[in-house]
Amino acid sequence: MAGPTLSYRTLGATSPPATTATRPDFAHLERPALGFGAQVQVQRVLSGRWVLAMGLGYQEYATRLALQVHTDSTAMSVHQRDTYRLLTLPMQLGYALGVPRGQLAKALLMGVELGWYQGGRSTEGNACGCEQTTYAASARPYRPLTLALSLGLDLRYRLAGPAGRWRWVVQPTGRYVLTPFTQANVAGFTARQPFSLGLLTGFSWDIR
Repeated sequence: MAGPTLSYRTLGATSPPATTATRPDFAHLERPALGFGAQVQVQRVLSGRWVLAMGLGYQEYATRLALQVHTDSTAMSVHQRDTYRLLTLPMQLGYALGVPRGQLAKALLMGVELGWYQGGRSTEGNACGCEQTTYAASARPYRPLTLALSLGLDLRYRLAGPAGRWRWVVQPTGRYVLTPFTQANVAGFTARQPFSLGLLTGFSWDIR
């Protein structure tokens, strides 16, 4: 499954920059931005209406920043899109919402996701907010491991009649990163916890 996400963040305290120069608080000027998510998933029916799902995923959180930077002689428009890329290990419990009607089955999804930071780019740490820095997976400003909660719906439409094994899957899902996303006491960086609302879609095959 794969699809777009709309992501933002909650903010905590900002660690003081290394210099004493006055600079705007750029983090609070950020706005939501489009990202991307994808998953490969295996489901197993437990009992009754309960289903356990596990898989491997990719999640991109993003924010955007639009600024008008003025110097002594010029004015410059800056449009940045900061990104944070994670490899995820999603684990979800599904609960069927009623008896399937015709070809359509519905379920509520609740789960947790372990995430490993894979890199990205950010405006934070830049004095003027006009340049981005690309960070590798081992970059110190961001924690290598995070934990997120997820809540959503699982909609499955059986294809090719009641005996068909193919299903079209749509999963609108919200995610919130519980653990602090940035390392503690990194000068000029704001504590942040991303969240997103995504719409993943794809196909499944029933193994019998």
